[in-house]
Amino acid sequence: MPESVAIPPRERRAILRRAFIDSLPVLMGYTTMGFVAGVLLAAKGDVVLAPLWAFLTSALWVTGTLSIAGVPEIAARAPLVTFALLTLAVNFRYSFYGFTMLKRWQRVPFLHKAYLVLMLTDENYALEAACAYHDPEKNLRYCTVLSVLNHSYWVVGVVVGALVVSVLGHLVDPAVIRRYTNGMEFSMAALFIVILTDQIRAMKTGRR
Repeated sequence: MPESVAIPPRERRAILRRAFIDSLPVLMGYTTMGFVAGVLLAAKGDVVLAPLWAFLTSALWVTGTLSIAGVPEIAARAPLVTFALLTLAVNFRYSFYGFTMLKRWQRVPFLHKAYLVLMLTDENYALEAACAYHDPEKNLRYCTVLSVLNHSYWVVGVVVGALVVSVLGHLVDPAVIRRYTNGMEFSMAALFIVILTDQIRAMKTGRR
């Protein structure tokens, strides 16, 4: 999108503040779930330099489902083809999010657009689809800031989780850590159930 129409600094700050406020619920969820993903990667992924791998996977995968479901595949050193199929199966629904936003971002430069589309997680899409800024420039800035904020929350959560386990691994038997992290994989499924229940309640309330 052309940069000729500049947004005044005051409005830029207002958009940043709005995006940050809207992202607070995501901050709570992403840092918590990211921490779980980082703990599982470091405890059960059987990788060297777990915090580095945590940063790379969280920065590139984004989706929490893949970050958790991919840990057994990492530990088993699964072939790249297996990872590709897993990624396609987990992230396929995000392609539909991207298609619905392409018209809105049709004049956005390719790399910028690619980042926005890749960041269309369930939470990002819900917030960006409901964005109150109808002006294209303001809408684009809001979506960009929101994507960067939510992406950073996830990365921080995963890296911190991996760091905690890496530090504990020097103090506690790794087998003990793995034993006490059994069942944490269910946390993502639990989160989905909570979100679905909340949406159903909201729909019923709206109908009434």
